[in-house]
Order: sequence, then structure tokens, then C-alpha cells
Amino acid sequence: MNRRQFLSASVAAGVSATSSKANSGPKDLRPAMSMGLAKAKKDLPRTAKLKVAGDALRILQFTDIHFFCDRKKYGEKADLKSVEDMTRMVENTDPHLIAITGDLWSDNPGGLGQEFFEYSLEKVASLGKPWLFNWGNHDQLDDYATAQSTLTEAKHSLYRGGHDGGNYRIPITGADDRQLLELLCLNTTTQGVQAAQEKWLAAQQPSTSPVLCFLHIPLLEYDTVWQKKLAKGIFKEPVCTYGEDGSAISLLKKFGDVKACFCGHDHVNDFGGTWDGIEMVYGRATGHAGYGGDQLKKGGKLITANLTNPKNPTSVWKSVFADGSEWSPA
Repeated sequence: MNRRQFLSASVAAGVSATSSKANSGPKDLRPAMSMGLAKAKKDLPRTAKLKVAGDALRILQFTDIHFFCDRKKYGEKADLKSVEDMTRMVENTDPHLIAITGDLWSDNPGGLGQEFFEYSLEKVASLGKPWLFNWGNHDQLDDYATAQSTLTEAKHSLYRGGHDGGNYRIPITGADDRQLLELLCLNTTTQGVQAAQEKWLAAQQPSTSPVLCFLHIPLLEYDTVWQKKLAKGIFKEPVCTYGEDGSAISLLKKFGDVKACFCGHDHVNDFGGTWDGIEMVYGRATGHAGYGGDQLKKGGKLITANLTNPKNPTSVWKSVFADGSEWSPA
């Protein structure tokens, strides 16, 4: 199943849809929604620090899990398989942090998004590791304001976007409390990085350390690095940036020393390439109910950031799988 068929299946399941233009890739079949942009109804913490004792930070990225995507076809079987795989990958890699980069559940048919949301959070929390969350275009709900509080207060959650449109930052400190790295989490809603996210970025104090950025919908430069043959890995579908026009990268450069961006969204792409000093990297699609499993093995992405040189940490990544196998581009 390709993206167009996948989205069409969501429409057939009862999700209302209209077309909107994309810069690159096929058209989205759902309206442009301000997903996750509603502020929480109560005061919530805006920052969460993660202390790492050791020379490296291990982040295990899961993306496009798509709980409840096609229960008519799979029942709960596919979702349980996804949870089983995630549990095994956590056991195999022992990460300091799990990054959920969008499309944790699938849409809001008949108002069922809240049920999907609660199930999804319970499954992620059960993994027993600190975790960050990016909103994906399929993470749809009726009440985003309440969800902001639920996400922030969930067990092991580092989500802190409740008052800032789903955008937030996570300082990574060493044993002596010095900041060694910062994680930047952007909410790409249903249309990629847009004016609201750019406004938030522009208002931020620059980071005092190197930065890794996490988001769901890829930036335009993901397509650039592949088309210019600057990337290595697997390319099996067009880079779907929707409305992002390439202006976000200049704001990322002003935000700080951004080393890499890690996205999801396109289930059968898994590559990385550097543009203007920032590596653009796809996560490996994780969920068995999402499309693409017949083209690309479902898994996760293990990111290891070397913290021994705080001024210039190096990060390496590889795709990992429940059976203990690994893959990285030659």
C-alpha cells in the first residue's frame, strides 16, 4: 500500500477529508488542522531536563506506529506486534530516551481519537524509559487542550509543548549538570513547518550546546539531499514535505548548532544526507498497521550522540529491529 492508498483507506474508515497542496509528494487527503496547537487549560511545566551519566546518549526513535490504523483488517494483532517489537528493541538497545516522532495513533474516526490516544500513551509508558513526543499529521483528537496536560503528565514523559503549540526543547546534562546537548522538538501539524512554528523558533534564545532536532514531516532539504545525490540509504517514495518551503533551515541555524534532524512520515524511506551542515535523517517506520511493511522491514532508529566533546559531539545512527539485527547505509 502506498501513501495515497493509505490515506484513502483512512477516508473510507470515516475520516472526513479535503485535499491540500504539497510542495513535494502526493496530496494530503485531510484538512489543514492546527493539531496540538491549542494551549493546555492549566499551568504546566515548560522544561524537562535529562541527565546522562556516561560518554554517550542513546536515543531510540520510533515513528509512524499507527495504532488503530486498520483494525477491520488486522484486529488488534498488528498493534500488539508493534508493541512486542518496540519492547524487544528497547531491551536490545537499552536507550536513555525514546523519541516518538509522530503518527502514534491513526486519526479520529467518529470521535474515537481520545480512546486511541489513551491506549497509545499507556503502551509507550509501559516501555519504562523517558520519552519525547512529536505530533504527527495522523495524531488527531477533538480536544487538544486537554491532551496537552495528559501528555505532559504521562508516566516517563518529557513532553513540554503544552503552552507553545507542541514545540519544546529538552536540555541534556552530564553528571555535573553542565548542558552537553539539546533536543529540539517541533510540531509539524498536518502541513510541515509553517508560520506558527517559525515564529516560535525565532523567539527562542539560541542554544548553548549542539542540538538534535526531532519532527514528523520532513523539511524540504530531505528531498534536496536525495536529488543532489548527497544522501545514502533507501528511497522508495517521494519526500512528502507538504507546505514547508525550505525557509525553516535558516531559523534552525539561528537557533543553534543543529547537527541533525530526525523525521518520520514517509514509511518506506530510510536515508540520511547533509545540507548546510545539518544531517537530514529518516527514522525507520515502526508500526505494523501502517503501510509499507511489504517494501521495508519495520523497526526503529538508534541514535548515539558522543558527549565526550561538549563543543562538538558526534552522532551516529543505524536502523534496528526486534530480532536483534541492524542496518545502516553502506
